[in-house]
Amino acid sequence: MLKFFKIIRQQLITKGNFKKYLIYAIGEIILVVAGILIALSINNWNERRKTEILELEYLKRLRTDLKVDSLYLNNEMQECKKAMKGSYQYIHKAYETQNSIEDYVDLVEFLIHRTENLVVQNSTYTELNNAGLLSIIQNKVLKDSLIALYREYEYVASRIKEFNDYHSRFLSSIKVYGRKYAKDRSRIFDQNHMFNETEWKFINDPTSQDFKDQEWAQAMYYVKNAEALELHKKLIIRVKFLIGQIDRELEQRI
Repeated sequence: MLKFFKIIRQQLITKGNFKKYLIYAIGEIILVVAGILIALSINNWNERRKTEILELEYLKRLRTDLKVDSLYLNNEMQECKKAMKGSYQYIHKAYETQNSIEDYVDLVEFLIHRTENLVVQNSTYTELNNAGLLSIIQNKVLKDSLIALYREYEYVASRIKEFNDYHSRFLSSIKVYGRKYAKDRSRIFDQNHMFNETEWKFINDPTSQDFKDQEWAQAMYYVKNAEALELHKKLIIRVKFLIGQIDRELEQRI
């Protein structure tokens, strides 16, 4: 094609037709510029298409992570309720007379000690954020919701850690009873002489410091789980809302 244009230019110059040569030269320049613009346009379209494909892949991965988080948060809420119920039952049952070790063992069964931490699926979001790819999400409202959720995850994780640290410090400052009486623990204490006949009898004296310490530990545990329950409730609302946003976005784009 370039050889063909060159021949035409030489013929026009040879014939001395400068006006036609000038028109032709301008036309040739326009064609070249148009070709460059078309090539750039095609290249830009290809790049936009690649970015869009990448965006949709990330949105699908985020949706998968959030669905796992939804199940996890629901389970954590149930565990919080279970722990709260156990603490409540222990405190109220403790005011009844425990007539034997067997009675005390039944009382200890209400204790549920768990040190939970918030463990969410954040690998996809972290990958997006660290790679500076959050900008590929075209829907600004969706992107803002996504950023807000993972900031909320960080806040809730820090609050739960504070609860756990505070509770652990308190437990380390008192003598904790009842653990070796729990039925569901491995039977390290499997000999009768390992159990002090009077060790558990503090439970029948609500005025004793040991009773008050155990009662307060369970009250704090109840409050800790009640706070965690409310935080998880708020998170799951955000998670479900964001899943809905992503679903709608994918339906429109795919």
